[in-house]
Amino acid sequence: MEAQFLGMKLQIGYLRAREDSDRVRAACVTYLQAWLPNFYPNRPDLVQEAQRFAASLGGRLSLPKASWKYAWIEKLFGFAAAKHAQLYYNRGKSSALRAWDKMMYSFERHSRLPS
Repeated sequence: MEAQFLGMKLQIGYLRAREDSDRVRAACVTYLQAWLPNFYPNRPDLVQEAQRFAASLGGRLSLPKASWKYAWIEKLFGFAAAKHAQLYYNRGKSSALRAWDKMMYSFERHSRLPS
C-alpha cells in the first residue's frame, strides 16, 4: 500500500510539473478520492497523508461509503465489514462462474466425442 501511495504521489507530481492549474489540482484530488477506499480503514496513516496531500492541492477527501448493496452491513458492522463482504462476494461469484464454465465445457466436450 505504501508503494501504491508513493506511486500516486509521483504521478501527481509529474502531472503538476507539466501543468499546475486549478483543473489539474482538482483532477488530482479526484484521483486521490477514487483510491482512498483501498487504504481505508486498514491504513489510517496513509488516509491521513492522503487527506493532507489533498488539502495541499486545495481539495478535501471524504471518507468512503459502502455501495448501496452493502450499506446495511456498513450500518450494522462498519465500513471494514462491508468492504470484506464485497470482496468475498465478488471472489465467490467469480469462483462459481469459473466452476460453471468448466462444467459446461466438460459437458460440451463430452457430447462431441464419438460414441
